[in-house]
Amino acid sequence: MSKIFRVTLWIIIGLCLPWSLLNLAVTFFVAPLPGLVSVLIGVGFLALGLFLWSRSPMWARPGKGWASASVLWGAGAAVSLALLTATPLTDLSVGIGWEESMMSWGGAYPEEFAKALGVVFVLLSFRQLNRPWHGFIVGALVGWGFEVLENTLYASMGALMHPTSDWIGMLQMWGLRLVAGPCLHMSFTAIAGFGIGWAIYAAHKPWWWRLGIGVGALFVSFCLHFAWNYMWDATWQLITQYILVALIMYPLVIYLGIRAHRLAKADDTYSHSPGAASLQ
Repeated sequence: MSKIFRVTLWIIIGLCLPWSLLNLAVTFFVAPLPGLVSVLIGVGFLALGLFLWSRSPMWARPGKGWASASVLWGAGAAVSLALLTATPLTDLSVGIGWEESMMSWGGAYPEEFAKALGVVFVLLSFRQLNRPWHGFIVGALVGWGFEVLENTLYASMGALMHPTSDWIGMLQMWGLRLVAGPCLHMSFTAIAGFGIGWAIYAAHKPWWWRLGIGVGALFVSFCLHFAWNYMWDATWQLITQYILVALIMYPLVIYLGIRAHRLAKADDTYSHSPGAASLQ
């Protein structure tokens, strides 16, 4: 555990979270009640995700501090950093005539790096996080926090954009986000986190191996996100793209999750502390 990383972690969250909340609050001025319901739906999904992940043997105890930091980084720091840094490359892709990649650069470039940075900070900020598989679950929670807030923002915008009903627009957007690519950000960041966890905590490995697996896993998550966001002209191209990305991403994250689950279940060392006050 590094006190410098821990202090910096909470400073960044404290600076960025208000910006994310401000973006969410703007929608309340136009559609307050649908916006409120959208937030409540988001809170419900966030709580459900935390409950399910807390049942996993990967969940390092005590989990209150690191789990909260993971979610807040995803919903606060990562979202804010992505919003602040997406414009330059988005404008550049349009400027060079590569409009199809605009959403890819605007999404995959800032979002995956911002979320992965949070995984590093959280892993190095809490003493109970000291096993390679902890990167997977931290990544999943960072991605889940990001995804829930992003879905809530999109649903609120859907309420504003629907031509006849704020309620229909909000519910349709939530339905679309949950059905078309569920758990995308959670999967992307869990994949990156898996590699980051091994890069930091694997024993008896040279620096080049650590760098390779950490950067390699982040590169995979970036490529998957880039491909998912790419805007083809033809509908059949978009559908084919989504199917291909899903066929790669979901089996991969399931495989890594099963592997991490088995390793964590077989480990009964001090990484699963019964809960000392100093670790909170």
